[in-house]
Amino acid sequence: MSAEYPTEKCLLTMPDVVMNKLLGKLDFPAVQCLRKTCLTLRNFIDDVKPNSALIILEIKVEPNCITSLYYLEDFVEIDENLIRIKYCKTPEGCSVEWDKRDYRQQKKLLESENFVDAASKDIISVLANQKSVMESLNVEAVSPPDDILEEHKELLHQVTDQFLSNLESYLASKPKRLSVKTFETNVGDETQILHLLPHIDVGDLTIWNPNRYSDEVLNIQELIKLEQWKKLDSLHISGFSVDLRIEDLVHLKWCNVQYETVNSDMIEELKEAFRTSSHFESFRIICKPDIQQFMDPRYGGPHIVSQRYNVTNSWFFSVSTPERVLKVSFSRSQVLFQFDVLGNVPEGATIN
Repeated sequence: MSAEYPTEKCLLTMPDVVMNKLLGKLDFPAVQCLRKTCLTLRNFIDDVKPNSALIILEIKVEPNCITSLYYLEDFVEIDENLIRIKYCKTPEGCSVEWDKRDYRQQKKLLESENFVDAASKDIISVLANQKSVMESLNVEAVSPPDDILEEHKELLHQVTDQFLSNLESYLASKPKRLSVKTFETNVGDETQILHLLPHIDVGDLTIWNPNRYSDEVLNIQELIKLEQWKKLDSLHISGFSVDLRIEDLVHLKWCNVQYETVNSDMIEELKEAFRTSSHFESFRIICKPDIQQFMDPRYGGPHIVSQRYNVTNSWFFSVSTPERVLKVSFSRSQVLFQFDVLGNVPEGATIN
């Protein structure tokens, strides 16, 4: 310790009460910067657990890198209250990069440390301090656009599994689940979703396929057994087909899914569920073949709207609320169930 900074004036010698008051004056970016200065401060901050005040956490996993983006509760300008930290694999260990408030990039080498473990520890420390409900948690496995090598895809899968397993170990140990309004993820299979979903409280679930041009069927039979599944408000699955019964979806308010095949029984079952429901808002079912044929012919001819590249056939049904109707609309590759006000029914259209 130099003469300029004698031991008795060192920050590390301050009483705990004083340190707690100092932390209370700092915002989240400042606390995180302070946490990275030395092990003693890191341990003290982790013990005190000052509120992270996050609204959004985005995590991007790559074969040799993990990037975490933290959006703060009180942000006005996104760049002002966005913290981006990048953990990269190097021959010496793990390189950590982040931006300071003056936008200068900082870099630190963690010798002999695995980049997945380093990223996991920091993200867990932030989640441990989260006291409010987060708006969104987004976990994305990112493969480079030109990456077509099978070994790279396998490496990405392994890194993603390792990271999710680290996160799962922490979340499973929490006495109270992490609460998020929206959980969004792209996955290789159901097992990767199962690392996290059983350990969080969530209202909206979005699952999308990193391989946008795939025709894969996503097996989610274990997911639908979860308590979290039954409490979902909305479900959006993109890039995958699903093989679910309509009864597995009727607790939702909003739904957007794709089926390999659709039949008239499914359409009729969902239509009847909508007519008596007090919570449904909108369901969109996508199916590759032309599905307009699946509306029961007893309902008569549809109301037809022709646009340049598409024709929409719509049927209208009475519901339990007198001033509303159920509108079932078929286009070439989808059927949309949604409510409308009675006054918007086109002239001449039949209300079944």
